[in-house]
Amino acid sequence: MESKSDRELLEGCLRKDSKAQAALYHQYKGRFFGICRRYAQSREDAEDIFQDAFVKIFLNLNELRSAEQLSAWIRRVVVNVCIDYYHKKVNFVDVSEAPEITSNDWQSDSVIAQLSNQELLQLVNELPDGARMVFNLYVIDGYTHQEIAEMLKISEGTSKSQLFFAKKVLKKKLQLIGITID
Repeated sequence: MESKSDRELLEGCLRKDSKAQAALYHQYKGRFFGICRRYAQSREDAEDIFQDAFVKIFLNLNELRSAEQLSAWIRRVVVNVCIDYYHKKVNFVDVSEAPEITSNDWQSDSVIAQLSNQELLQLVNELPDGARMVFNLYVIDGYTHQEIAEMLKISEGTSKSQLFFAKKVLKKKLQLIGITID
């Protein structure tokens, strides 16, 4: 449902109103900075990514068709900037081809529900870059292996291998804090 404030903010930003731009930034920072934080290795990297994302958002707001799409559009821009940022830095761990992963291999929703946001962030941030990217995109953001492969310019097999590796590492880390996965 479109909120009046989103419409007003969008219209103000399109007029290059600095107060509307600041309000839009602050209204969405809390919600979308967390995405940057999940993909980044450090808070400083996340801040850089978030700043880059909002520069891109302000430069391209005219592409947005309606205010009711604002939140989803900002999310998409933020995720894409995270991916672009790590295209320059990410190294995929050399893991052998993983078998096809089914949803039964990892009951992620129940595991994620047992963790606080901070615990999940800490565990995911300890993953190697490639595994962290694929885990975030697949498990948390809901992309398919095909979509991830296209975004990261890797094969679907590499995406599946990275996810398998990430889940294996996370399973061991979760066991250390007393959470078991069957």
